[in-house]
Amino acid sequence: MARLVACVLLLAVSSTYGRHEQYEGHQLFQIRGPQRELATLGTKGALDLLSAKASTSGVLEAMVKLSPEEKQQWLPYFDQRDITYTKIADNLAEILRKEEQEIELSKVAAARSGKAMSWDTYYDYEAINNHLDELARQNPGLVTVINAGLTFEGRQIKYVRISTTRFENELKPVIVIDAAVHAREWITPPVALYIIDQLISHPDDELTTEIDWIIIPLANPDGYEYSMNSDRLWRKTRSRVHTGSDECPGVDGNRNFDHYWGTSDSANDPCTIVYEGPAPFSEPETRVIRDAVMRQVNRTPLYISLHSYGNMFLYAWGNNGTLPENGLILHLAGVRMAQAIDAVALDKSEPYIVGNAANVLYYTTGTSRDWTKSVGVTMTYTLELPGYEYGFIVPPQYIKQVVTETWAGIAEGARYILSW
Repeated sequence: MARLVACVLLLAVSSTYGRHEQYEGHQLFQIRGPQRELATLGTKGALDLLSAKASTSGVLEAMVKLSPEEKQQWLPYFDQRDITYTKIADNLAEILRKEEQEIELSKVAAARSGKAMSWDTYYDYEAINNHLDELARQNPGLVTVINAGLTFEGRQIKYVRISTTRFENELKPVIVIDAAVHAREWITPPVALYIIDQLISHPDDELTTEIDWIIIPLANPDGYEYSMNSDRLWRKTRSRVHTGSDECPGVDGNRNFDHYWGTSDSANDPCTIVYEGPAPFSEPETRVIRDAVMRQVNRTPLYISLHSYGNMFLYAWGNNGTLPENGLILHLAGVRMAQAIDAVALDKSEPYIVGNAANVLYYTTGTSRDWTKSVGVTMTYTLELPGYEYGFIVPPQYIKQVVTETWAGIAEGARYILSW
């Protein structure tokens, strides 16, 4: 076994050195400054805000990645604007290489466990889709896998319908959950898969018998695979149908929904990470989410889009900072879910924040959260999972903690729906 581990480590080092070379010398900084200014820089894509959190005093705290060239531009800018900054990592490439090695070791341990799906490692697109198909074969009366569409690169986008009544009882509420719209947010598919596991494992529980579920564990397969194999921090899809796509492929899936799409100048540059696309729903990935929601919209009281990271439940409206007519219910339900998570979270985890997306973070257009709210879903949230001190690069040993605590929150939200 020791020789096997040594070989795995050697292969991991040799295969990932070149893969992460593009981030050699890139440093991570924690910055703190005026919310409006930093949020504008983030929404324009000038700065990749890897995380962001606002305070009540109009101050935004964020983590940013700066290349050696970007440091020469941005650190003097921060000094001039009284934006404080602290370096928290000296070489992002080294962090990514370490992550790759940890994942390789976790895969060896997961394989030894003999389980079909472990909560101790990250899986690729093929393994996830194969697992979904196997669940449907094992649970034909409960689980249906929908082959909903093909990505630009030809990968199948699948989602799971879980129902004890095959979605034929229209009096039952429907909960819709998606994950991995943003490719680099690897922690989100395990959460979606764990939700499926819990519902299947407890077929007599009211959350399974009284609610129908639609769960999309891997909404952006092309981007996810590219993130795994080429660029760990890739966020967008991989489509090449828009002007400028040869140089700058892909669209931000969470700017591509038809809610105030096209109203933000900062989102129309294809070379930014927040590019909204050439048209609303231009991406097959967002059309799959759209169609899944619209088929059941009249009986869907809850939609949650899983993202990473920041420990937040964010609700509408993100485009202008105003509240929907049921803003109080959105907030109270969000607090219930957040408290359920906080009750079982790690001591070092920050308490969840619940609030309007524009006020807690920054203004956004074309998000799935706001679009689902606009078409009639009662409660819609962007759920930002914990990153601890690791950001997007959550080590495999934390996966079980994140999936179990998040399920506690979502189960609480589901019970709240049943109490209506």
